[in-house]
Amino acid sequence: MVTFYNSEKIEVAAFEQAKRGNACCGDAHSVIHTDEYTICAVADGLGSGEQALDSALAAIVKIESYHSLTVSQMVEACNDALHDKRGAVLTVLKIDHKKQEISYCNYGNIGFVMYLPDGNTIQPIPSRGYLSGKKTNFKSSFFPYKRGSSFLLYSDGAKKRPNKDLLVQMTSPIEASSYLFSRDEIVSDDVTMLVGRLM
Repeated sequence: MVTFYNSEKIEVAAFEQAKRGNACCGDAHSVIHTDEYTICAVADGLGSGEQALDSALAAIVKIESYHSLTVSQMVEACNDALHDKRGAVLTVLKIDHKKQEISYCNYGNIGFVMYLPDGNTIQPIPSRGYLSGKKTNFKSSFFPYKRGSSFLLYSDGAKKRPNKDLLVQMTSPIEASSYLFSRDEIVSDDVTMLVGRLM
């Protein structure tokens, strides 16, 4: 299923699909627009099925409740919510439209890559582990961006992500969604992909 989120400053297309044979996807995502910032988050519950989805949704509920906080504070709140659940991995982006800066916090194997108009690529290495309620220090990173930058946020169920040229050349992820998200090419497990373009 593809869902679109657009504002004057950013467009996001989100693809979410369950593993073949499963009734539900164990991933969850959120895109929140405000006048000052946009939040993009992907959570992947450990394993698959309903218990995985329960963990992923517990994290996303916290993101949606505390999106005014820093990304590390949001991830800490998610971790607290998962102390009696299966666990999840998570990446949260907070895109500050005034500063033209992205703050990033990750725990576990949710990938993020951003392509800048000048040809540079930003791709932080995901941290190891998963959120389980255990006391942990969460670190944030900050990346400047320019209008026209594109990004991809994706769970580990993606066996093939859209190539760089498609992401760099697209004028809109909404218009490009039909060829960005080819189910047979990218799905090997529960998968979620968020493709965004900053305007």
